[in-house]
Order: sequence, then C-alpha cells, then structure tokens
Amino acid sequence: MATPRLWKVTCKRRTPNVPEGLTVEIVKSGTNTPPTAKEISAAIMQKYGIAAREEYCGRGYFTAVEVK
Repeated sequence: MATPRLWKVTCKRRTPNVPEGLTVEIVKSGTNTPPTAKEISAAIMQKYGIAAREEYCGRGYFTAVEVK
C-alpha cells in the first residue's frame, strides 16, 4: 500500500499571478516525486482562486519540500 506524502510548495520568485512566499500543501500517493507544475497550478487555484499558469509553476519558481 502506497504511503501518502505531504509536500509544502512555496513560490520563491514572483510570477505574473503568484506573489513570492505563497505556499500550498499537496498530498501525493503512489510516488515519491515532487508535485508537477500542473499539480502546483491546480493546488493554487483550489486554495487561493488564483489562475497560476503552468509554465510559471516549475522548479525555477517554486520549491517543494516533503513534510516528514
């Protein structure tokens, strides 16, 4: 059985719609890979109602840290 993993994702660099420092938490199951740009964008929309374009949701703009 796959263990769910909690990721804390933080914007480290201002994007057109997302301010620096904005944080979301994402739970992933079945994998230990960090959240994808698509997952980050969806989480921001769900939590804050901000339409974050996927091209600005990659590793250049966000850090993802697994919460133990």
